[in-house]
Amino acid sequence: MRKRKQIWLGLSLAAAMMMGLNGCAKGTGNVGDTQQATVAETTVSDTSEAALQEETDSSAAGDNGVREEGTRIVTDSAGREVEIPSEITKIAPSGPLAQIVLYTVSPDKLAGLAADFSDEAKQYIDEKYWGLPKFGQFYGKNASLNMEALIAEAPDVIIDIGEAKKTVKEDMDALQEQLNIPVIFVEATLPTMADAYEMLGDITGEKEQAGKLADYCRAEIAKADKNAAAIDDNDKKSVYFGLGDDGLHTNAKGSIHADVIERIGAINAADVEAVSSGGGSEVSFEQVLLWNPDLIIVDSQKLYDTLTSDSMWQELDAVKNGKIFKIPTAPYSYMSSPPSVNRMIGIEWLGNLVYPDLYSSNIREEVKNFYQLFYHIDVTDEQLDTILKDAVSN
Repeated sequence: MRKRKQIWLGLSLAAAMMMGLNGCAKGTGNVGDTQQATVAETTVSDTSEAALQEETDSSAAGDNGVREEGTRIVTDSAGREVEIPSEITKIAPSGPLAQIVLYTVSPDKLAGLAADFSDEAKQYIDEKYWGLPKFGQFYGKNASLNMEALIAEAPDVIIDIGEAKKTVKEDMDALQEQLNIPVIFVEATLPTMADAYEMLGDITGEKEQAGKLADYCRAEIAKADKNAAAIDDNDKKSVYFGLGDDGLHTNAKGSIHADVIERIGAINAADVEAVSSGGGSEVSFEQVLLWNPDLIIVDSQKLYDTLTSDSMWQELDAVKNGKIFKIPTAPYSYMSSPPSVNRMIGIEWLGNLVYPDLYSSNIREEVKNFYQLFYHIDVTDEQLDTILKDAVSN
């Protein structure tokens, strides 16, 4: 049944591609935006559509109206009951955030990529994954689904990972109906990341690896919460998160891209309206000067070099005192971009900078451990030097 369903999917999508007809539906994406998102929707001929529907109904329920043999039902984070194969061998990530999490738990089951690995990331990602088919992002404002690649790989399931938006159930149902492939949503924020891994372990069958990752995340969040509770309000440090070419864009208070700041018990200096994208909120230098943060973190080497050599920024105590640091970004940012599990090591890194008495672990050892467990790589001391350049106190 499943094989016939996939053949019909391939034929129908191929026909749609040849006809060049596209529609749209609402979605939420997994990249932290709150805008209504678009889903690539295909249209097929009446004959093909009717045949596809008949075959889909039969495949989903079985000839006797019951779940077909070799499948099971899982309940996702949106409360949806989704029928999937009993054994999952090929998974399609819905977007970059999902790709990172799935790579950490079951890299060999990735049927393809949502986005190419950056040149920087490739230094820490096994070469055998670089050339996986590229599906693009399934939905969202940056939807770029490559249907030809999807048909060729015929994944068992599509997994979307991230924040739960208000319309997540409708979004997942729409995507599943349009593509005729099971779609599962797994909620994954910093505090729910451990639960996400446990769910993924059950879905993928990689329970041992998922369990290790869940244990790490649960312990890290518990540590951060304990440390934050121990800091008196008068002793809390403020942090400014600089972005862009001039440092005058920031991930403001309340932004998912700045979660780590508040998670460690610090104050996000940028108390302005947060925007949904990773580009951040625009502020003026006069505002930053008034905030006069205890510590500044920036998202690139270029911005770090600019601000540390700019006489205007020298007016800030953080720059005068050498409390400006570059966020490590290899293979992914410790703070955001995308706001996924890569932020777990950001808790240790930023905590160590802001509250060294509470986060007293050797940051180099913490990074080594994290990369081995999550990215499946043993980093060398030379690589550590590169990763942590201008990112730690001298």
